[in-house]
Amino acid sequence: MTDDEAGTAPAPADTATGGERTRTELRAFVRRQVALAERPAAAIVAETVEYLHGRAEPDRLAELAWPVVAEELTAHLAAQESWPEVTDSDRLTAAFRALTAAGIVARENFTCCQNCGLGEIGADVPRGVEPRGYAFYHQQDAEHGVEGAGVYVAYGLFEQPPSAEVGEEVAAALRAQGLTVHWDGDVASRIHVPLRWRRRRVGRLAAVPTPVDEDVEVDVELLGEWTGVHAPAEGSVPAGRIAALHLPWLPGAVRMRLSWEGRSVEVRRAGDTLVGTYADPGVPELTVGRHDGLALVRRLCGLPPGGVPAPAPVGFLEVTGDQAGWSDRAVPVDLAEVLALVRAMRPLSYDFLTCVGRSGGCVQTTWEPKGLWVEELDTEAGLVVGRFATLAEVERVLTVLAVEDRVAVRELGGELTTMNLR
Repeated sequence: MTDDEAGTAPAPADTATGGERTRTELRAFVRRQVALAERPAAAIVAETVEYLHGRAEPDRLAELAWPVVAEELTAHLAAQESWPEVTDSDRLTAAFRALTAAGIVARENFTCCQNCGLGEIGADVPRGVEPRGYAFYHQQDAEHGVEGAGVYVAYGLFEQPPSAEVGEEVAAALRAQGLTVHWDGDVASRIHVPLRWRRRRVGRLAAVPTPVDEDVEVDVELLGEWTGVHAPAEGSVPAGRIAALHLPWLPGAVRMRLSWEGRSVEVRRAGDTLVGTYADPGVPELTVGRHDGLALVRRLCGLPPGGVPAPAPVGFLEVTGDQAGWSDRAVPVDLAEVLALVRAMRPLSYDFLTCVGRSGGCVQTTWEPKGLWVEELDTEAGLVVGRFATLAEVERVLTVLAVEDRVAVRELGGELTTMNLR
């Protein structure tokens, strides 16, 4: 990767604590990260501190970044309320999904630059698949897309000269989704796709670290393994931040101990609620909605509940899954987030989601070489019932499970396959 490919590095520090230039670059970087819609709030703060390394002490940079992240997230969420149901960014993802399903390994925001993308795309070929070619745009392309310049898509054959045939297939897939394509057939040129970059944030990506009256710093200790961009940092953290960004998505196998002035509460999740068990035997156990975790801390501090309980989002599922770059185990999500997760699954890759409803009904879906498979797992009967389905059919089944708490795989009709697990 060359210096040019790496992008523009921050200028030297203008003050020890971050001057106006630093603040301007910080906000621009945060706004770009929010628009890319790939990282939650805490991860954006961490990326910002790394990006501005040397401008100020890390703690000072984080202090500057947190309120900016909250402001930019709030503005993004307000803006997306007026977006059309299907955005150009959605169309771009749909085109890449169709290309991959057809044997062209297509990846979005893939590696940092063109050279790295060309060097690494071969390693992204799903096992057992003989690809017919590749297509990708890289991180710098995505950032230019955020800024209004559209994206440039690289394409070609593996270990062979550039191919106009692959370029034509990529261009056709993009046009089929209603996107504009600028490409004259020259294999020396990438395909330019002008678009309005609009990626929605839902679920964990939409969590905002809003200020809290009478907030306190609590010591956070994880009891169980929780890794990845959505996991909290251990140590001293504002209670409001933990309650807004992490407690609502506490994995089923993880408990969190919050301590304050020698007192502590151990928090676990039970379905769509949080249960706080206090070390002080004189403080009774408290159960609240999973978005009302701050009430557990207020009781720990001897404060009245305060505020109105947060409205529950639409739908509830416990999700376990593996996709590129992330792995979740028994994480609670709402309907909007589970639909975003299934749309992000890569064809042919064996990416999978296991979704469990409030009453224990289970639906599993995975991208296999032959297509998108969806099945009902009936552990009591020892049966698996499923078939290959369209993305729309899978979304419909998951919507029924999340909202109506019932399994609707058999309602799809068609030729269902039944497998006995015993």
